[in-house]
Amino acid sequence: MEETFVLQKPFGHSGRVELGFTPQDDLQHENELAVHRYGRTGDRDALVKTAVSRAGTKVLRREADAYNRISGRHTAFGRLLGFRTAQDPVCLMVTRRGVPIFRCDPKLRLDAAQLDRAARDLFGALAALADLGFAHRAVSADSVFWDGLQIQLQEFGHVEALGPIPGLTESALGSPTGLPVSDVPDVRAAALLLCRLAAGSTDGRPTAALGRLADAAPRLAESLEPALLAEIPPAPREMVERLRRSRPAQQRPAQERPAQERPAQEGARTDERRVEPDAHRREFRELRRQQREFNRVAPRQRRSGVAERPRSEAWSEVRAAARPEPSPREGGSRSWLVFGLFALVAVLLFVLVVR
Repeated sequence: MEETFVLQKPFGHSGRVELGFTPQDDLQHENELAVHRYGRTGDRDALVKTAVSRAGTKVLRREADAYNRISGRHTAFGRLLGFRTAQDPVCLMVTRRGVPIFRCDPKLRLDAAQLDRAARDLFGALAALADLGFAHRAVSADSVFWDGLQIQLQEFGHVEALGPIPGLTESALGSPTGLPVSDVPDVRAAALLLCRLAAGSTDGRPTAALGRLADAAPRLAESLEPALLAEIPPAPREMVERLRRSRPAQQRPAQERPAQERPAQEGARTDERRVEPDAHRREFRELRRQQREFNRVAPRQRRSGVAERPRSEAWSEVRAAARPEPSPREGGSRSWLVFGLFALVAVLLFVLVVR
């Protein structure tokens, strides 16, 4: 049966919003902090969290404030649809992608391609969070959701600041939760979770977990080795870069590939496009060379006393020079014609003199 929630609109939008929620009763669970109810609102999968303790109230208030800061920062983050924090019971509604991994089939195992994508999304979300100055501090099968294609990171009420953040003390995030804090860094917790998704079971020992991951996805295991075995794990952004570099060339965007890895046909197509422009450029350069040569020689000729001829005459000579040389036969005919004209003139002069 559909329920109606009247909630405060997300930050940046004043007023209230009325949301219909159709719960899926078989996807509901409760812990010491809140009741989690899974369902749909309109055409979107949604999750409603309702606090059941004072600690839960603090966590949900912090989570609402966290969504105000992280909204739209990464595709693996959900989106806050509405919240109620000024009265009890405190609750909020967020979009979700699938269900928590601990609610999936216990034997769930992802193939190498699925693991690669899950790793990029998970470490990308942690890197985006770190860029905002926060650590998640609750990466686990409870806070990472899976829908069969992609993962989503949830449970932002546990985040901790990595350093001083302007305006944090005036917000709910400036108040610690008072809950026990995990001593496992986010990067290591994420790598262990990916090992679980590769092996279909949990093993908290990093070395054993890495061995199981290597059986399912050797390349990913190599990328995650520092996160699991290094005394001080790499930062989330460094893990993102390691994963990017480890991807096969054919899976990388063209702008990320080294020049030597780009397809040869790209160079061939480029050469074809350049052939005609290059020919025109060569022709233009030759004309410019001839022009410069003419400009260099002409002043010299004027200084040496050679009269400058009209431009039309110069062009006539240029055109005449461009004409093909007459063949020997044509040259002979013209010679006889000139000789005949001279002979005719001589005869006429002789006749005139005799008279």
